[in-house]
Amino acid sequence: MNPSILSYHFLTLSLLFCIPGLVVYLLRSDLRQVIHILAIVSIPFGFTEFLFYPSYWEPKFLFDLVHVLGFGIEDLLFVIGLSAFTSTSYPFFFRKQFAKWEGRGFSPKYRILLLVLLFVTLVPTVHAMGIHLIYGAPLIMLSFSSILLFLRRDLLIPAVLGGVSSTIVYSILCFLLLWIYPSIFDLTWHTQKFLNIRWFGIPLEELIYAFSSGLAATLFYPFVFSFRFVSF
Repeated sequence: MNPSILSYHFLTLSLLFCIPGLVVYLLRSDLRQVIHILAIVSIPFGFTEFLFYPSYWEPKFLFDLVHVLGFGIEDLLFVIGLSAFTSTSYPFFFRKQFAKWEGRGFSPKYRILLLVLLFVTLVPTVHAMGIHLIYGAPLIMLSFSSILLFLRRDLLIPAVLGGVSSTIVYSILCFLLLWIYPSIFDLTWHTQKFLNIRWFGIPLEELIYAFSSGLAATLFYPFVFSFRFVSF
């Protein structure tokens, strides 16, 4: 890789995060629809970078777009890659597939509307309360998950295992980033302003974000489209 490209730490991170989802996409054709839908759903989260930068971290962006648009190309790559593996980690690692759930409920369009309303309500609410989004985002995703689990208690174990497996994958990707840039979390992250707790060099905030993302993403597709998980 060109040394000048290596200076774009967030781009490297975003490309790394695309790898697990690509592997799932190639090996499990039945999960491709999940990846397609979650990729679209995740895009609005990429526009929230201005709530993280530069208070939580300060990476270098391609074309310096963060100062022009408030987000960068890297943000879109990151959220799409993240959604791809967090939404499929449970069925991929535990060899599950989707089957129709026969329970009652609203149509998919109303369920999506419910989640969109929650998102547009909770993000500004959390921000107005002075809660930094590095904590606010997990709180929002945990709120999503709690509501979904209240309506679909059968998804509790898949959601928790999806959160755990997503955190493991997320951690491995962070270890790869540390291997490429040994001091990256000291140079780019401002963790000293937050919990300043690390697990083998990874900021605890990242692991909290990983688990809550995996929990919410595992629930989204089966909840919206009335599916359940079954073994092969």
